[in-house]
Amino acid sequence: MASWKITALDTGSSLIDKSVITYLTDPGTKIRIPRVMWYLEGPRKIIVDTSVGDPAQGERVLGEPTARTPEQHPDAALKRAGIDPTAIDYVILSHLHWDHCGNNHLFPRAKFLVQYDELRYAIAPAPPFGKGYLAPTIGETPPYWGTRFDPIDGEIELEPGLRIIRCSGHSPGLQSVLVQTTDGIYCIASDAIMSYENAEKLIPPGFHWRIEESVESMQRILRSCDHYLPAHDYALFKEGTIARFP
Repeated sequence: MASWKITALDTGSSLIDKSVITYLTDPGTKIRIPRVMWYLEGPRKIIVDTSVGDPAQGERVLGEPTARTPEQHPDAALKRAGIDPTAIDYVILSHLHWDHCGNNHLFPRAKFLVQYDELRYAIAPAPPFGKGYLAPTIGETPPYWGTRFDPIDGEIELEPGLRIIRCSGHSPGLQSVLVQTTDGIYCIASDAIMSYENAEKLIPPGFHWRIEESVESMQRILRSCDHYLPAHDYALFKEGTIARFP
């Protein structure tokens, strides 16, 4: 079985209400969350999520400004971590919310993998979710616009030791990634688990499409891995803007 290495890149941060992360928990409390891009190195070179593209668009439409130092800009963060964007074989987009698919253009050789259900929904979501996708239905150009996708349907083993699983709830077609490492199986949960608190207390993310599916997806992840990596928790970054697992 192939063994993979995982690198997390902090590509900026936003100050948001905590209840966006933990449903009905600590409303009014402001917390800073990272915008994370993941790199997987094994038999192939893979990126999971491409982070925020144009911070001004997110601030204008959603009121969520993204602060970035020069070293946190996605192309600079990749360079600092020794990652060549032109060598990436696959980009796995966990889902198509604005903060997860904004720098697809950095990876010219990659195949872009997204769930069919997510792609269909992102084009014309229900009105409460249009802003999260920066959807055409609210007059916006989504950050993934122009990407050529290779859609998938359900669970697949992309490479030995690397499996994509459906974890809907936060969005209709969210997918998480199970990664075999020398320290067991890690799950890059994306927004199925936004913070460690979500899983520790079984609190679903505050932003969700179907709350029951959110809880079921968290439970599935916890059954499927030895370690999980949440999407927006600064506990990931204990020693700077680059974190490596295991």
